[in-house]
Amino acid sequence: MKTARRFVHTATTASLTAVLTGAAMGGATAVSTPQDFARTGSLRIAATAGGPVTSPPRGVAAQWVDTTDAPSGITVKLPGRAKVEHDSFTLSGKTYQIRRYKVSVGKNKVAFEVVDMHGADPKPELDPAVRGAAASISGTITRNQPLKVAGHSAREGRITFDNHGVPSVTLVRSVAADDHLVGLVAGGPATDEHGVKQLYQQLTSSLRIP
Repeated sequence: MKTARRFVHTATTASLTAVLTGAAMGGATAVSTPQDFARTGSLRIAATAGGPVTSPPRGVAAQWVDTTDAPSGITVKLPGRAKVEHDSFTLSGKTYQIRRYKVSVGKNKVAFEVVDMHGADPKPELDPAVRGAAASISGTITRNQPLKVAGHSAREGRITFDNHGVPSVTLVRSVAADDHLVGLVAGGPATDEHGVKQLYQQLTSSLRIP
């Protein structure tokens, strides 16, 4: 079963793993690895300490291109063209398909992922996805809260972790989009968190669910 591995794959490197965000937690919370945390596909997006951002920063959007997941019709803008990567995991005898799109911007990474839920409700998977992402990289969740995205339930989180000695941060948003679980992620060195936040702003503000 590719449970823990699929969270790792969502980001552009194995150590850039942060997924959907969960309910508000007071203060930083280190997490362990309960088995069911890795039940869903990995989804990640950036979150700021003060709250979700919805408008793209000036000057960032110009180089970004539309990226549409053809089977679902879900679209985001990415800072470059990405080839689709296919993955899957099996849970309770059912195989779930994952399609992943990722782009590097210098040392920072941006990822967009869609998991087919086959009629299962994706909402219960939002918080486990965030926690599973943090657990898979021995990260610390410093923010994990629910929100609505165009009427869809979502979670948004911020995870800090050590990437081979480099303090790093991943911002994650996971969205329950009908029969799909959507993951949006931006991450990179903590010294460039401002740049990571800008990538996250543009990524999350560009999401279009048909």
